[in-house]
Amino acid sequence: MEIKIFHTADLHLGMRFAGYPDVQDELINARHETLENMVEVANQESCTLFVMAGDLFDRTTLNVKDISMVARTLNEFEGELVIILPGNHDYYTHDSKLWNEFSKHAGDRILILKNSDIYDLNKYHLKIKIYAAPCSAKHSNENMIKWDNSRESTENVSIKIGLAHGSLEGVSPDFNKTYYPMTRKELESSGLDLWLLGHTHLPWPENPDKNSRILIPGTPEPDGFDCKHEGSAFIINMESSSNMKVQKVSTGKYRFFIDQVVLNDDKAIASMKQKYTGDEYSNMVLRLILKGRLRKEELEGVEESIELINNGVLLLQIVKDELHESITPELINSEFTENSFPHQLLLSLLEEKKEISFKSLQKTYDIIRKIRNEN
Repeated sequence: MEIKIFHTADLHLGMRFAGYPDVQDELINARHETLENMVEVANQESCTLFVMAGDLFDRTTLNVKDISMVARTLNEFEGELVIILPGNHDYYTHDSKLWNEFSKHAGDRILILKNSDIYDLNKYHLKIKIYAAPCSAKHSNENMIKWDNSRESTENVSIKIGLAHGSLEGVSPDFNKTYYPMTRKELESSGLDLWLLGHTHLPWPENPDKNSRILIPGTPEPDGFDCKHEGSAFIINMESSSNMKVQKVSTGKYRFFIDQVVLNDDKAIASMKQKYTGDEYSNMVLRLILKGRLRKEELEGVEESIELINNGVLLLQIVKDELHESITPELINSEFTENSFPHQLLLSLLEEKKEISFKSLQKTYDIIRKIRNEN
């Protein structure tokens, strides 16, 4: 039996992005657009299953309109079944308003894995068993891999797939082990053919191959500067339990990118402007950390470049705490009275620049200016 699985996780619909008020609506809406695009890709690829391995939603309190919109989008999947695992952000409890409301709008081809159990997909005409480990709270120091194997049918099953949400030792940051921790040894010794995980926002393995039996797709839509990839998901083609191909697909609309730029002359300024006004940065939340020393007229050129870059990206954040005007004799003469103590001290230090770091010179200059301004 050949099946094709679209594997995603950690979309976090409903994330508020309060830290980005200028583009908040764009970032919120992008997550819905990404879901629509993933369903479209899954249809184009003729996928059998569309699997969401936890954190479809960012929290358990969303309005009915948003919940129903998500259900409608997932109902557009043309394959056999949509499978949703509650994660630690959208965890399931018996009185869950989120999942109870979602169930009202979900069609008969959306299966919510509410319990740690073995789900036989034979009723959907698929020789597959899903071993589900959903989350029941935000945190847990134990994972939910707790099936009762004694209840398994003796009927021959072609493929056994584990579906879990939580940290994976050596891959996910979970220093206090409070995010349903799992180990590779535990998963590999389970006897299952494949593990589809969620929780970690970076894809793993980075370049999966036919021997990759534990897969983490990463978030499909980046949500911050610690997420450096462009959003991803996996398409898994399984001809049998031993014959599998994995394809990583790009899914995100926006990206977050941070870079340090050293500016010491006009050439560096021009290079920065040329690079960050390119089309590849138009979908970026871009943070540039500027460093260096420039003449006054060059600093004005930096401001002009910043304006051009800002016009071409989604959002620009500039940090220039370490970008300074070059301390030259002309600057010292314009700032301080000739032959005054500050004037003589700074000129003296400048003349001895081979023996004193520019950092120390800058610090002395800043201290003198501060004292003068306070007086």
